[in-house]
Amino acid sequence: MVVAAMAPLTDDEAYYRLWALAPAMSYFDHPPMTAWMIAAGRWIAGDNPLGVRLAAVLTGLLGPFILWRAASILFDRTVATRATWMALAMPLLAAGGVLITPDNPSVLFWGLTGWAMAELQVARNANWWPAIGLFCGLGLLSKYTNLFVCAGVGIWVLLVPAHWRWLRSWQLWFAVALAGALALPVLIWNAQHEWASFIKQFGRAATGGNPATVQYLLEFIGAYLGLASPLIAILAAQGVWIVVRCAVRARSPSEVTLAVIIVPLLLYCLVHAIRARVEANWPAPLYPTLAICAAITLSGIVQAHVRRRLEWGALAVGFVLCGLLYVHAINPIIYGPQIRDPTSQMRGWAQLAAEVDKLRVAQGAKWFATSSYATTGQLAFRFKFGPPVVQLNERIRYAHLPPVEEGILRAPAIYLELKRNLVLDLLTVRFASVTSLGTLTRRHGDNTLDTYVVYRVAEPIGPVLPP
Repeated sequence: MVVAAMAPLTDDEAYYRLWALAPAMSYFDHPPMTAWMIAAGRWIAGDNPLGVRLAAVLTGLLGPFILWRAASILFDRTVATRATWMALAMPLLAAGGVLITPDNPSVLFWGLTGWAMAELQVARNANWWPAIGLFCGLGLLSKYTNLFVCAGVGIWVLLVPAHWRWLRSWQLWFAVALAGALALPVLIWNAQHEWASFIKQFGRAATGGNPATVQYLLEFIGAYLGLASPLIAILAAQGVWIVVRCAVRARSPSEVTLAVIIVPLLLYCLVHAIRARVEANWPAPLYPTLAICAAITLSGIVQAHVRRRLEWGALAVGFVLCGLLYVHAINPIIYGPQIRDPTSQMRGWAQLAAEVDKLRVAQGAKWFATSSYATTGQLAFRFKFGPPVVQLNERIRYAHLPPVEEGILRAPAIYLELKRNLVLDLLTVRFASVTSLGTLTRRHGDNTLDTYVVYRVAEPIGPVLPP
């Protein structure tokens, strides 16, 4: 709660906040669940970092209980307790307890799906199927990645003879219909917007034209070692091998259930990494189940003293990394002119906003223009009660927002954007008057984080914004 309230918003969080200003059926980048969660948090705690992130904090509180219950059903309480501690010591999940992204609901509903599958396996009560359908559907409203857990459920039914009897139960088909009905808003939005979101996200899977390389695979492994914590990552990798081997050879029901939750997405990431970059957050839904795998590895170590040292060592390293991450998010531990890290995007916006607003007043401008979602989101958060901030390109990102008044757009504006992202033609084709006002820097202390170009634009040539 403290870190969520004190750490400034990341670029993505500031952008997702714009979604929550007008909750819609879906959005260009992702399904709508994140926007709905941010809207609820802002209503409860206000339009501030804590309000934007409140749902992430609550999700982080709920997740360990879901993980413990699922692991205790599939294995035993010892494995469940170890798995929960391992998950709490993973830096990626620690960050997910603060930052609000589509990964928060994605991880939540992925975990709830696994829990419902575990309950169904043990109770053999078909009434658990509607719960599985509900969580799959809500997952599809969270992130397209959750298609993989839906595929895992299908594999779980079709490849395990003991589960074929569920094909005759109306509850399973009701679950399928429920998941599809819940995902309808995303389908309708895409149909209304020329399938833009599907093209953007599923287009990433088309890597056949890229040459094979080990670079992205090494990046993927490196990110995993850091975000899971090194010792936990190694234990989890060994645990995945144990789980898959038992699932294939012994057809152990618990291992089969765990394997179908993990393997489809993991295989996709590994295959994708052969030809293209796998973003570090893509496998985020797997991390709680990877914590179970780490616990399985530990439970298989016969020597008690070795097991204790590995367990406590893994937890100590993980919690130290999580603690350093939290401290660094609020106040950088190490920084300098040559040091950049992912948290640098959070800093220096208040000062930059104050400087650019002085220019706006001096130049008689009525609004701000940008050409990237990051700058748009950060400025819009700083000027939530001030002049509008309008991105000149990629207007589909803001299809949910009310149109900007034409009278405002006809007035002079201040254009601010990263120097490296400047495309001058974007301004000259829209405005007859384009005047450079120099550059501004976003800083933290004496450290320059980024340099921005500033232009005064006026006298629009035709429509300012594309349709």
